[in-house]
Amino acid sequence: MNPNSEQKRIAFGYNRNSKSEIVIHPGQAAAVKLIFDYYLEGCSMVKIKENLESMGIPSPLNGKKWSKQTLANILSNPHYLGDELYPTMVSEEQYNLAQTKKREHIGRNGKTKKTDRSGDKT
Repeated sequence: MNPNSEQKRIAFGYNRNSKSEIVIHPGQAAAVKLIFDYYLEGCSMVKIKENLESMGIPSPLNGKKWSKQTLANILSNPHYLGDELYPTMVSEEQYNLAQTKKREHIGRNGKTKKTDRSGDKT
């Protein structure tokens, strides 16, 4: 792919510079890193959403509310590993740990496993 690609939509955490290259957006990148950190520390999507909203961190569409699906999309986006278009934002280790954790939390029906009040997965 051409590093000066005119890809219309770029991943949250990145911007284009004056040469149309994709570069890291420092504020949004901090949010992406925080999402990975929270998730790997064991926070649920709901807890991450609440944390981001309570800190006033704007969502990708510059809104006040975050969705669990947006968080899941960020955690699954391989662009954050870096490639010919995107600079690296998270380590391969962090990304792979997040993917493993996500797979462990998905049931056979493709939905996230729920935890009952005793802490057991159902």
